Amino acid sequence: MSLFVPRSLRCLGRRAALGLVLLVACTDGADVPPGASPTPGESKPVPSEGSAPPTVPGPEQLLADAVEAMGGAAKFDGLTTFYSEATLNTGALGLTGTAKTWWRGGDFYNESEMPGVGQMKIGRLADKVWGHDPISGLRALTDKEAEQAMWSASLCLAHDWRRYFTKVSGSKAPVAVEGGKQVFEISLTSPLGDVVVLRLDAETKLPVSQSFTQVSPLGSMPMTVHFQDYREVEGLKIPFKQVLDASLTQVTSTTVKLEFNAPVDEAKFAMPGSAAAVVPGMLVDAAKVDPSKAAEPEAPKQSATLKPAKKPKKKPQD
Repeated sequence: MSLFVPRSLRCLGRRAALGLVLLVACTDGADVPPGASPTPGESKPVPSEGSAPPTVPGPEQLLADAVEAMGGAAKFDGLTTFYSEATLNTGALGLTGTAKTWWRGGDFYNESEMPGVGQMKIGRLADKVWGHDPISGLRALTDKEAEQAMWSASLCLAHDWRRYFTKVSGSKAPVAVEGGKQVFEISLTSPLGDVVVLRLDAETKLPVSQSFTQVSPLGSMPMTVHFQDYREVEGLKIPFKQVLDASLTQVTSTTVKLEFNAPVDEAKFAMPGSAAAVVPGMLVDAAKVDPSKAAEPEAPKQSATLKPAKKPKKKPQD
């Protein structure tokens, strides 16, 4: 499931900064005690009890099983838009807020707001991804940061993984226990080498959590998202509670409204002032910075063929 969770409060512990992190996955919700979330590379194989582990489907089949467990590919294919609202809570930090998301065919717009922190926005229209927050201002997102924003907007990452990732690999047996459940780990690799580790319940095939390293101008930080409180909405199982564990901080997002195929205002997806926004690497017209440096109009070019000047006619003599 890919309802937006606000960006990690990665910097509330340092420089009191808060950014927007878009987090998604088709996931299931196990109750996870603070500090117990696994991170990539820390899972340990589940010991065998004398018998060989059963044959496990390949990672692509496991992803298909996850989609089926959540309601089926046909249901997800039938979604053209969705709109969601959620409440945000940072627990011990005492910060609360709200988040709203509009999505249509891969384009999206999300805005989150916390009193004392500010409003944070992120969106995509076609191939242009952008963000706007109190720390970095309005800017175009590029490279891995843009990749993460795009896959994070998927309602079901297990269903849409081929759109955002080029490689998939997974374990051949349950590799860890999370919230009392054995899980399979599936690694998804993006075109730029970004890796998302998705964990599926070994019994139900519902995803349990996902981990990745969030990229931002403030640096990179490993994160894990757990999904809880599954509810059925129009035949799809959706986790209405998502818990983001960003090492120093936990943020809980609780969905309070979810509408499928709802009307969306596509004007929200475009980057505000995109016609005048400065994109990294874009040349700047000097005249916009200093009008006195505006280029002078070019002199009209003379014809390459010059006609000889006519001789003045002589006046007749009296």
